[in-house]
Parts: sequence; C-alpha cells; structure tokens
Amino acid sequence: MEKRIKTIVYGGKLDKEIILGGLLWLSKVGEELAKYEDMEVIRIPGPKVGKNRLKNLWSAYINALKVLRMKPDAILLDAGKDGNAAIALLSKIISRKTRIYIPIHHYEPIRIGKHNVIGRLLAKILLAVTYKLNRELWERASKIYVVSKAAGEEISEKLRIPKEKLILTGNSIEMINTNHFKIRKDIDFFCIGRIGKFSNLQNIWREIKRLKSNVKFHMAGMVKDRTITNELTEIGGFKHHGVVNEKKKNELFLRSKVFIFPSIYEGFGIAVGEALSYGLPVVVWDLPVYREIWGESEAVIRVKINDTQEFARKAVFALENFNRLSKKAKETSKKLKKSWRDIGKIVHDTIIEAFNAKRL
Repeated sequence: MEKRIKTIVYGGKLDKEIILGGLLWLSKVGEELAKYEDMEVIRIPGPKVGKNRLKNLWSAYINALKVLRMKPDAILLDAGKDGNAAIALLSKIISRKTRIYIPIHHYEPIRIGKHNVIGRLLAKILLAVTYKLNRELWERASKIYVVSKAAGEEISEKLRIPKEKLILTGNSIEMINTNHFKIRKDIDFFCIGRIGKFSNLQNIWREIKRLKSNVKFHMAGMVKDRTITNELTEIGGFKHHGVVNEKKKNELFLRSKVFIFPSIYEGFGIAVGEALSYGLPVVVWDLPVYREIWGESEAVIRVKINDTQEFARKAVFALENFNRLSKKAKETSKKLKKSWRDIGKIVHDTIIEAFNAKRL
C-alpha cells in the first residue's frame, strides 16, 4: 500500500461549542476526509482568540509551530488571519514542501478596532504585515476552495487570486425533520452569528419595534463589542445567548418564527440554509449568492442593502405570514442537493490528485 497522505485540518474548535459558517465547513470536511484510507487526517483546533491581540499572536505562532513540526504532507487551513499568517511565515522556514489548501468563503475588509493614536498606528502596521503574509499564503496555496460562484467571482476580483486556482465545492446543511418536535414558538425573530458582521442591526430592530411593539428578538454567537448588544437591549425585547452548543442552537431555531440575517459579506450564508430547514422564512440583504443558491423563493426575502425600513417591513410581513411561509421555507431548503460527503470528495480528490501527479 502506498504511503498515506498526512493531512492536518487546522482551524476551528473541537469542543461542543457551536460551529458556524466557514468553521462548520472545515469541521464537516475534516470528518469526511478522515474516512479515506489514503489519508492520515489529524484535526487540530485553531489558535485561541480573545481581546488581547498580543496573546492572540502568541497563540497563533505557538500553534503554527506545533502543526508544522508534525511534518504534514498537506494542510487544510482556516485558522483566522493571525493563524494563517503564522503558518505562512513559519512554513517558509520549517516546512517548504507542505502543500497548503485554503477555503475562503467570502471577502470581508479588514477593520481596525478602537485605539488611541499610537495604538491605531501600531494596529495598522500589524494588520499590514498580517495581510502581506496572508497574501503570500494565497499565492503559495495549491488550491483555494470557494462555496459559491458568487464568492469565487468576488474573491478573484477583490483579492486578485487567479480563477484557475479556485475550486468550487458548494456547501451543505444538516437537514432536520421538525415534525418530531413540539416546542412553543415564543421567539418572533432570531439571528445567529458574529454580531459585528451584521449591517444596521440596531436600526432594523428599532424600526421593527416601531411597527410591531410586542415582539421578541433573540441572538446567539460571538460578541467582541458590547456596544451593539447594549443598544439592542435598550430598544427592548432583545436577548443575546452568547456562544451556545448545538443542542441550544437547535432549541432556539425550533422556538423561532422568522430568521433575520443582515450580513453584507456572505459567500454562502449557511445559517440561512439551516434556518430554512427549520421552517423559518428568512430576510436578508440582496446579495448575488442568495439568488444563485435559492433562486426565487417567497421564503427568502431579499432587501436592497442598508434599506433598514424596508428590511423591517419585510421582517414583520414574514412574521404575520409565518404559517404559509414556513412551508415554503422547508421546500426551499431542499434545493440544496450536495451532501458533506460530496464536498469532502471534491476536497479529497484535489489533494490526492496533486500527490499522484508528483509520483508520476
């Protein structure tokens, strides 16, 4: 038997906390790759991320050193901008022969947090170095995986990555039969994800409350800046659950009626697919990816970007027509035909193909 390809799947978490978006893709693909006999798959969680940037960098470089000292043949990498930058720098010294494979789910501009003048200058320098190292990694990568055609077009244009390097994998969701559950629908609006990625969330909620005062809005996901959650709390009817596990996420979806997802940077919007599978009509900004994935559906209501009043009106409309739109939502979720097994095979085949070609 030929040598198995030692492949490290690096990024995300291996604990019971909720895994969202790109990290869900990485987790599921890692599970599928582990099923192939021609691969030795090792899954390593990404570096710890907290409020202290220096501690984040220390964790990123210690973890990268740990990964590269294992001398992998290939790394499937999604460890955040600092984790990826650390791999880019250290791999040039330790492991030049390792092949790098990266999923990039969407383009999102780099933001600088609140700092004093000196802090802001240092943050800019650090981000410039981090971006340069990430660019070197994209250039070095054997292949870059994208989850939609729209994401591929945007990534190619914004990040100047050649289209021939991009591999379209698609995405998948875990279908759930909600008929087995009888849970009271006591949450009117639900949203899940990193709160900082959402555009005009406070203004949307304020307008919804103006149109329909006695409604509730719950969220789950990471919060780095409490300014947004504090403002939403002041508006009223709002509760943030923080980072939750899969069981709690399942419960929140089942208790909810309408899913609002005002993110303007999405390569797929896997949370939208999950919400539809639970029978929740969805209100989103009108991004090309939603047309590509879901087509025309009454259950996926698209609104012109940053038109907060219209977004609020559509959200209230979805709530008032929940019973009819819920059935449409479940039907729409079935448009997603690819399984995680299919996506894992695409990733497996592109990695193995490169090593087979090398052996010839």
